[in-house]
Amino acid sequence: MSAQPVSLAIDRSFAVPAGCVVKTGYVDVFKVRLACRERMAVGDVAAAYQKVLQLGDSEQWPCPTGQWDKDIFELSDGRHQWIASVMLGKTHMLVSWIDKGKGR
Repeated sequence: MSAQPVSLAIDRSFAVPAGCVVKTGYVDVFKVRLACRERMAVGDVAAAYQKVLQLGDSEQWPCPTGQWDKDIFELSDGRHQWIASVMLGKTHMLVSWIDKGKGR
């Protein structure tokens, strides 16, 4: 196993209440709802497209964040990456959310 360089592209931070756990998993890109539907700058989408393209089969970390609404994932941060993933024909993307259930 060879060492691979690590780079941090984006600061995606959110407050995690005490007793909660942050979980990650893959979500079907067609089961995502955008929490923010404001206009997007073409340059921001193009930059996200280039990042997703360069990653290939790998996923970006930190990953987009959101919350579950039944079986739909509501994306609160990462809409440019979602658009780029759809444009590139990806079917799934790595996301994170706060699980308000009890931790360990």
